[in-house]
Amino acid sequence: MVDPDTHVVRHCYVHVPFCPQICPFCSFHVLRRAPGIVEAYLDRLDAELVESADRVDVALDTTYLGGGTPSMLRTAELERLLDSIDRHLGGIGSEVTLEIHPGTATASRLAEWRGLGITRFSIGVESTDDDVLATLGRRHGAAPALELVEQALALDGAVVSVDLMVAVPGQDLEAELARIVALGTQHVSTYTLTIEAGTPFERDGVVVDPDDEAEAFGRSTEVLAAAGLRRYEVSNHARPGHECGHNLGYWRSDWWLGVGPSAAGHEPGSDDVAAVRRVNPHLAAWLDGVPPELEARDAAGFALDAVVAGLRIRDGIDLAGLGARVGVDLVGRWHHVIGDLVADGRLERDGTSIRATDAGVRVLDQVTAAFV
Repeated sequence: MVDPDTHVVRHCYVHVPFCPQICPFCSFHVLRRAPGIVEAYLDRLDAELVESADRVDVALDTTYLGGGTPSMLRTAELERLLDSIDRHLGGIGSEVTLEIHPGTATASRLAEWRGLGITRFSIGVESTDDDVLATLGRRHGAAPALELVEQALALDGAVVSVDLMVAVPGQDLEAELARIVALGTQHVSTYTLTIEAGTPFERDGVVVDPDDEAEAFGRSTEVLAAAGLRRYEVSNHARPGHECGHNLGYWRSDWWLGVGPSAAGHEPGSDDVAAVRRVNPHLAAWLDGVPPELEARDAAGFALDAVVAGLRIRDGIDLAGLGARVGVDLVGRWHHVIGDLVADGRLERDGTSIRATDAGVRVLDQVTAAFV
């Protein structure tokens, strides 16, 4: 855990809701760009950052620009956004991630973004096959996306992560993984296609076979590990030293700000409140200053959240350290649960630390449900 005995917020997530297209599998709060809307968004974001700095102590290690498609922002707009964070929060941190839709980026734009202080480019390639991209409703080609990855890797000091969708009907996963590995990227996120309620895929009756999903999950891990990318979290693989510090902050239950419409934050509480989850409203209400929904978590609730998140990391979680953070003997509280999970091979224990086994990761929902 980072700073377990302090209330300093080390991470900031910024939700940029604008997208060039709405993908049929997407359930996030996204919308098309319209005249004047980005300027209004940036004005409100600046005000929210002021409010955040007044509310909590902040010393950022990481900033993550997600969406939506933050790479849709013009360079001057992105510069203004980062400047707001820098001025109001005292810096943007040493790791600054930008999510990129390949259709919005060029080699020159990559260089401009690197010049603004972006250190990680998270590129939504999704597939290296044009037919699969068509199935996913993506409007960029595979070849330009792969070329973009190569251009990003050529930038001095840049870390490049590739998003790859797996378990897509008709996909040749082996070929896709081979193309990704050949690029030499430092980080790969593999996501099984999930059919979310209310999306076009759900309405069209698209179904992902659970057996195909499990096979794709396991094969992705094997191929990427053989290429030097260790799976350090359920869906994320990295070469040593290139793990995403921002996302590790989530899984380690560090504190983070969530700014922008529909963004969620995880902030320190006070008195009997261990943590406060803040969830902003969607864009129209957020622009009008409607306050976020707040959910207070006591020590027991916070500890449970931390275990559910922490077991996603292959290195697991130290229950003694977490217990010290919240003032609860978690090793004693969950002694029998841990014993049962270790006995059936879904959990490993090393002193006061626990981690999910490979078998446990495949049924992680069941493992975490045992703690509930």
